[in-house]
Amino acid sequence: MTTQSWYRWISSFIFLASLSIPGLAQDETTVSSSSDKSNISIHSSNGVQRWKTSTGVTNFNVEIRGKIEVTDDDKDIKSLSENGYLEITKTVFGSKRAIVVESLGGGKIKKEYYEGRNKMEWEPNGKTWLGEILPELVRTTTLGAEGRLNRFYNQGGSAAAVAEITRLESDYVKAHYAKLLLEKNIPPNEMANVVTKIASAINSDYYLSTVLQNNINKMMATPESADAFFKGTQKINSDYYKSVVLKEALKKVSASPAQIKVVLQSAAEIKSDYYLSVVLTTLLEEDGVKEESLNEVVVVSKNIPSDYYRTQVLTKALNKPGISKVMLKNTVNALADVGSDYYKTSVFNTMATRNNMDPEVQAQVVSLVGSSVESDYYASGTLKNILEHQKFSDESFKQLITVAGNLGSSNYASEVLRTAARKDLSRNQLIDILNASANIDSDHYLTEVLISLSEKVKNSDSSVKDAYRAAAKKIDSETYYGRVMKAID
Repeated sequence: MTTQSWYRWISSFIFLASLSIPGLAQDETTVSSSSDKSNISIHSSNGVQRWKTSTGVTNFNVEIRGKIEVTDDDKDIKSLSENGYLEITKTVFGSKRAIVVESLGGGKIKKEYYEGRNKMEWEPNGKTWLGEILPELVRTTTLGAEGRLNRFYNQGGSAAAVAEITRLESDYVKAHYAKLLLEKNIPPNEMANVVTKIASAINSDYYLSTVLQNNINKMMATPESADAFFKGTQKINSDYYKSVVLKEALKKVSASPAQIKVVLQSAAEIKSDYYLSVVLTTLLEEDGVKEESLNEVVVVSKNIPSDYYRTQVLTKALNKPGISKVMLKNTVNALADVGSDYYKTSVFNTMATRNNMDPEVQAQVVSLVGSSVESDYYASGTLKNILEHQKFSDESFKQLITVAGNLGSSNYASEVLRTAARKDLSRNQLIDILNASANIDSDHYLTEVLISLSEKVKNSDSSVKDAYRAAAKKIDSETYYGRVMKAID
């Protein structure tokens, strides 16, 4: 296997290992991996990193201490920090080669080349071998990263730096270079391109989310770079990492309606009920969210299968000011396939008590209550809330009363009709309640409804009294019937 292949083995393992180790420069870290063909290990302790890989035939080891700067052609070591050290060894079928580069202090370094146990002249073989392996090494590890990043930045600004980032071998290394680049004073008009290129280059959810999350304020300094940032989150496949980045970004920066569209496009790809609800509720916690954006949140909430999390989002949206008819209609649509009577009616109750529903929305809500809420308890509670807090046209009132009269429970049906009886009622509305009450099959509860209407009936015309008498005829008990008829004498 070639030297280049070995470094690809190393870099791929660094990526896998560092998913669970946020930084390889911790005080002490040991990670190993093995397969049928190779064993790979990384050990980091007290500022020294050791990378080892073995196939049983070939061993390749790298040990680094301190800060290393490479030459502009990436083929030689230019400088080492005080006490810096680099050792590279490769053994094939027992034949060993090694390079040792060590700081002597005062900016001086010593380079040594070994074949087996024999120290050889540095030139030409040592220098040649280092020149062959170092270009791959600097692109598959963070060796010399700071100096290399500075070189590209000084030569061609942020464009040259991100171009080099795209050429690096592993996401771990790309993220490290991105961190170094974002520490610089990048001109605001270049930041959008930097964000776009970094997001495009890094495939790992972990490393991309880490770069984005750690640089939110800088990456979102301009509207253009904020757009690029939110678009970059669409590259993150992990529900967890995507939700963390979006949540933190929305908390730190006020998103425009156009940016919220991008946020919601990214969030809509989240499969987890919980993490999608986290993003949507975080967005709703912003001050000054426009009605257009609120409506889009409601539409996206339909992607949440969980009754609990979906209705949590809808309730939070309804508590915002400036709720439009369109949003209310979309809210009802979002509730259509909510299976829980409790969660569904809790949102209807919020709509009834906090929002003005026009007759069309009232009809939409009442129809859904009648067709999909199986619990008479929850259905009656919502119908009473609507009666107590909304104004009605005759048509929407009739629809609600009809649904109430068809409730299976005589008790709950009578509660709704008696609530309606306390309102200022038109002649037609009185007749609607009386007609609906005829569906109550309990003499006791039917009597309660009719008695509650008796004063209004006495002061109405003959058509209302006829409807009252027709409903009273449904009572089998002579005692209850007598009480009802006496009430309008």
